[in-house]
Amino acid sequence: MLRWLRSLVRRPASPAAFDAARGELLERWFRTASGAGKPKWLTWAAWESAGEPLFVRDLALVPVVVRFEPVPGGPLDDVPQAREPRPVVAVFRWVRGYWTTDGRAVFNLTPQQVAAQLK
Repeated sequence: MLRWLRSLVRRPASPAAFDAARGELLERWFRTASGAGKPKWLTWAAWESAGEPLFVRDLALVPVVVRFEPVPGGPLDDVPQAREPRPVVAVFRWVRGYWTTDGRAVFNLTPQQVAAQLK
């Protein structure tokens, strides 16, 4: 019953609220994602936006390009491909009236491909 009542007052996801806080949200996503330890033997060096977000239900899927650096002395230290920028979809969720992230990163897909997998 309580869930039903909450659903009556749940506000729909707000693209305008996302746009207003986009820079801060992406920085928070980068800090959180970079602390997850994936991909192994690489550290997250930098990111840049690669397009507009795609809003699907209560999610914002944002295309970004992430540059990694190999862990010094690790097995990827001499691998040039380890330094190549990689396409990533940063995932944000609309929760209780605000946008948040847990640092989820989907590699090698576009936001449209991620959205298709959600259906």
